[in-house]
Amino acid sequence: MKHMARGFALPTLMVMLSLASIATLLAMRNLWLNDQLLNAEADQLRTQHKAEAAMPVALADIMGSATNSDGTTNLRHVAGNTSQTHAFFPASMAEYDLLRQRLGTLSSACSVGICAPHTLDPKTTKASYWKTQNASAMPVGAADTPYGDNTAWYWVEVFPNDGTSAANVTSPPPFVYRITAMAHGVMPGSATVLQAVWARQNNTSITGQWRSWHVLHD
Repeated sequence: MKHMARGFALPTLMVMLSLASIATLLAMRNLWLNDQLLNAEADQLRTQHKAEAAMPVALADIMGSATNSDGTTNLRHVAGNTSQTHAFFPASMAEYDLLRQRLGTLSSACSVGICAPHTLDPKTTKASYWKTQNASAMPVGAADTPYGDNTAWYWVEVFPNDGTSAANVTSPPPFVYRITAMAHGVMPGSATVLQAVWARQNNTSITGQWRSWHVLHD
């Protein structure tokens, strides 16, 4: 009986060691998976923060003046003459028509982050569309974000405001702005695209209201 007990002891020990090894491997695999999920979630949050940080930069761009702080002309707020072709933020419907005419000669309805689309294209509500439009975007510089250059971009689509007002009410601002911001993450292929609509309180107001703020998906 003693010899039989000794004979079973080694196989039993080997089975127990195998089970312990399998349990250890499974635990290590679960730890690795959890670590990967946490890293992906952290990267997603950082990327969304980058995109959110680009929104006020885009708004400041919209609210800029025709003159820079050093006294030079800010072409992003000046239509210029008929020989010029730069994109700018229009202040009237006549300027808006001029902007559309200039952008109409390009393959995209956007240039340096300023867009004047003819219609509401369904594909512009998809993240995949904007991920391929970097060439027409306005990059967010290192001075405007703690994340550095080439990490975030934005586009501002200018749309005429079709709202109507009573005769005794101040007319609505002529334009509303749909801002799309995109940021790249650290992990390969990681990106977040945000989109929101902003409108002034009135024609001369420096304040406005954000609308329909959301993350774009495909």
